[in-house]
Amino acid sequence: MKKIVLTFVAVVVFGGMAFSQVSLGGRFYSGLTSGIEASLLYGMGGNNRIEADFGASFGVMTKTYSTHLAPGVSYSSTGYPSYYVVTATGSYQWTFNIIKGFGWFVGPAAQLGLGSNNDGDFYMRLAAGAQGGVEYKFDFPLQVSLDVRPMLDFLHLSDSRSLFDLGVAAGVRYCF
Repeated sequence: MKKIVLTFVAVVVFGGMAFSQVSLGGRFYSGLTSGIEASLLYGMGGNNRIEADFGASFGVMTKTYSTHLAPGVSYSSTGYPSYYVVTATGSYQWTFNIIKGFGWFVGPAAQLGLGSNNDGDFYMRLAAGAQGGVEYKFDFPLQVSLDVRPMLDFLHLSDSRSLFDLGVAAGVRYCF
């Protein structure tokens, strides 16, 4: 009886994963920011899917520093303090097949994030944009992708952070 129950559970779990076309892996991106994300693709049937990414990014912000050396004598320089952001990004994608195994995708995206910089400033990120790219799925369970994700940050609170973010990413995922 125990073997029958375990076999039934395995068939339901792995059968559901095969039907839903789940892929799990990572994205490595660079652009105005750079970082790494854990990525989950969940096929919803047909040519529709959802991508959920959780990651960390870092970048540079331009800020001008002034130092008074003596009365009437000052020194100004432009520095680039680093900042760090932890993000959760979701996108809805439509996929299109070009040839067997090779296709492209496009869709809207939204992002939430929390970050700080070396000056001790903390901020929240709320962004919306799009994601599009190309992908190749091998005959064995591996998928690689190259995509671009332009985002507009609605909580752009200072001149030291960019209102617009653009990154190019390479992704590698294992397909269940």
